[in-house]
Amino acid sequence: MLAKFLISFAYFLESSKKYKRVKTFFYNLLENPRSKIKPYFDAFIISLVVITVSILIYDVDHHLAYHMVIIEDFAISVFVFEWVGRFWVSANLRLKIIKYHENLLEAGKREKLSEILKIIVNQKIAYIFSPMSIIDLLAILPTYRPLRVLRIFLIFRLFKIFRYTKSINSFFKVLKDKKLEFNFLVLLGGFAVFMSSTIMFVFEGGGKNPNIHSFLDAIYWAIITITTVGYGDITPVTLTGKIITVFLVAGGFLILVLATSIVTNALSEKMDIVREGKVLSQINKMENLIVILGYGKMGQVLADELRRGHNNFMVVDLYEENLAKAKELNYIYMKADVSKYETIKNIVFKNDVKKVVLTTDNDSVNLSILLTIKAEKKSIGVIARANSYENIRKFYIAKANYVIFPYQTVAEVAVEYIGSSVKFDAIDNILVQKSSITLDEIDIEEENRYIGQTIEETGMDDFSVTIIAILKDKDKKNLIFNPNHKTYKIELNDSIVLIGDEKNIFKIRQDMIRSTA
Repeated sequence: MLAKFLISFAYFLESSKKYKRVKTFFYNLLENPRSKIKPYFDAFIISLVVITVSILIYDVDHHLAYHMVIIEDFAISVFVFEWVGRFWVSANLRLKIIKYHENLLEAGKREKLSEILKIIVNQKIAYIFSPMSIIDLLAILPTYRPLRVLRIFLIFRLFKIFRYTKSINSFFKVLKDKKLEFNFLVLLGGFAVFMSSTIMFVFEGGGKNPNIHSFLDAIYWAIITITTVGYGDITPVTLTGKIITVFLVAGGFLILVLATSIVTNALSEKMDIVREGKVLSQINKMENLIVILGYGKMGQVLADELRRGHNNFMVVDLYEENLAKAKELNYIYMKADVSKYETIKNIVFKNDVKKVVLTTDNDSVNLSILLTIKAEKKSIGVIARANSYENIRKFYIAKANYVIFPYQTVAEVAVEYIGSSVKFDAIDNILVQKSSITLDEIDIEEENRYIGQTIEETGMDDFSVTIIAILKDKDKKNLIFNPNHKTYKIELNDSIVLIGDEKNIFKIRQDMIRSTA
């Protein structure tokens, strides 16, 4: 009976939008590294840790004021709430129970209470005994003042900061990745300490050295010597002891050099990963992001134009020499293989990406990326570069929004120049920003006062701009050329193509932003 109730309750939670919304909020608050609210909560917890540690240290030799007690009690309540929240969001038990039930239905078996309880207990026990959970629990213990011995757990409250400091977490991940090398160094150091302390005790123990009374003293001397600390409280008095000391100091230097080399190399290897995390965090906060995959000559020209238009964009390329210019211009960039699904997922699918421009010189790579994006997010506009005329049709079949064939474009420009050089020069001056007159596009993507009004009613004519066309709907394929200013009413998702002074176009954008509902 209880087994059926737990299964029914799991289905109830899965169908409850309110439950999912609340749990998602707490997951974003406590665990989601890409959440916009998590950094504020992290800063709040770090502040509480610092304040409460200061209070607990002050409490050692002073009597706490009433307001300090209130602050500490409040902080502990927050720490308890945090632990309970993490305990709750640590696993989606409802999904595991539902999956268990569906597997039973396929196999034609009956549910067992013991199996359901095993699923629940295993998941929650795993979290309770995880290192960070134990640190969180131990951080609460120093609150109980009657047990003065618990003051030792004060250090665990400081360890809580590790959870919220990405740099420290990255450093520990580096050490973890070099576990084999560090294990070898520890084994080598342990062997050197044991061997040298044994020799030292044999030759200088038993009253020969007044400072060595036991084997523990010899071990202490070996550790202090191999770490090159050298307090000088225990020094060798025999020739053998002095020879061992020389070799031990040399071995200590060697071990320290090896350890430093391992950490330095590991940090160097991980710098790209650390920087990648910062970039992902940065673009996660952006809206209407444009992603340029491939930063060759075409990508560089495109990025320059996007910068002039004050667009949010980033560039991605695998080759350091291509990214050097992006770094010099202070663009947002990432070194990554654009053909890998993981790169597309982290950059395109997990952020507010408006358009993706594929500018690599490999049609197979561009087509593969296009298919991947359209398979998961058809709403993202994709502009693809075709390097071969035969592949243009393939890109359109794969649902590219627009295909650029650079060689054809160059030829058409040349023909236009030969046919009418004066007209070409005028357009060229506009497009490459040689004058203040520019050709631009304004997207109506949010509710504002312009929607539902005619062009004349919006007052755009007062800004001395010329509206060339209106691109309709989200796919922008339905074009209205030279719309009637008195009768055409602007709609949501329209794109207004206009020509005029860039300052006046900027004023229209600002007026539209101010009127956003």
